[in-house]
Amino acid sequence: MCPRSVRRSRWLIGGTTTGLLALSLGCISGSLASSTGPRDPGRRWSDANRQMVVLGEEVQFDFVLQDWSRRLVSPRGVADYCVAYVGAERIECEADVDGHFSFSHVFDRYRPGDVVAVRAAAFQQRGSRDYMKIAGQWMHNDSPFELSDRIGASDSITFTLYESPIELSGATAGIPLDPDTAVLRIRKSPDSAVSILVDRPDRPGFSLGEPGKNGSCILRYIPHGDELNPFGRTEIEFTVRDVAGRTFRVQSVIETP
Repeated sequence: MCPRSVRRSRWLIGGTTTGLLALSLGCISGSLASSTGPRDPGRRWSDANRQMVVLGEEVQFDFVLQDWSRRLVSPRGVADYCVAYVGAERIECEADVDGHFSFSHVFDRYRPGDVVAVRAAAFQQRGSRDYMKIAGQWMHNDSPFELSDRIGASDSITFTLYESPIELSGATAGIPLDPDTAVLRIRKSPDSAVSILVDRPDRPGFSLGEPGKNGSCILRYIPHGDELNPFGRTEIEFTVRDVAGRTFRVQSVIETP
């Protein structure tokens, strides 16, 4: 009996020989990771069992095979393709030259609080593939003369959808603001920033309230999935001038859960 594999890992080294040996011992496991979710500094992928994803975010996925010692196993001779399900949506992909199965999904057809399971499994093809995509629809091969493809190692991650509304309050002198000068800047990095303007019928943006009795104004905006960092912090800055020409500025950060 082979040692019990720990699925939550990112492999270090490996090769075809190791992979075939592991296959003969029945010790291959799968490891699914995403481009969002918690991870150590400097690491590209997160393989946490449960992750948060902001509504509208495009998430990249990486699925690999590994042996009992967590080393990368080449899919050659072991698996011909990968089948992934994001909820009920089926995705197929083949391995790249480094043995990684990669796919992506935009989480834009959900509501905050929805829980979505992403599952990936390796398959060994026997004859024709079990499914073919025809005119955008997956069709099952019902031939009685074909063997079903053999399923191998698998893994899954559970995602919870959320929104991260931006709500800022800035003290003013109680003088009417000039909405045309209002700008919300969302900065994922020093070299990556987006500017949002006040909402108009022909241009979606943020809502801006007039200064209240205490001289403060309220801004509210729900960022799109690609406007926030998938992990870590996102800096935001809001500037607006009043009709007297004075500039007001509010700065803050959004922490990714």
